[in-house]
Amino acid sequence: MKLAKEKAYIDEFFDINKDLLTDNLVKSMTQYRHHGEINTHFHSVYVAYCVLKMCDTFHSSHKREIVRASLLHDFYLYEWYTEKHDENHIWYHPKESIKNIEEHFGKLTPMQRSMIFTHMFPLSKGVPSSTGAWMLTAADKYVASQDYISVSSRFDVVYNEIMRMIDEYAD
Repeated sequence: MKLAKEKAYIDEFFDINKDLLTDNLVKSMTQYRHHGEINTHFHSVYVAYCVLKMCDTFHSSHKREIVRASLLHDFYLYEWYTEKHDENHIWYHPKESIKNIEEHFGKLTPMQRSMIFTHMFPLSKGVPSSTGAWMLTAADKYVASQDYISVSSRFDVVYNEIMRMIDEYAD
């Protein structure tokens, strides 16, 4: 991705998410492996960035709500490769993400809860029921496939610019 071409989206993404991206628990997502060598933070930023673009394509009137839920969809805060639970990670982590978000940031909207709960469709225990939920599900599958075939690095230039802006904002 070319930085100049992405600048308007980067600025909008920053404006929507700067409070979340400067949060220490959100920053801690960099320490959790997600897909292969990709960490949960990078994956989640990439997914939310794709969703931001999809919101424009579909003329969403709930862009902020959808993008913020997308950024936090994997806010489960554990190393899923080694830390096991009574349920498989596929079903457990959406519920854990919702719990963590609501404990740390406050109540999600019903749409945000549904988006996060069903983002693993068709493996989830629910079906996406809103355009936002379908966008998150599609973006998550797209980015996960890029993570696993080692082409997510195409997003590095955008991710690094967002992180630079966050560092500058936090100072």
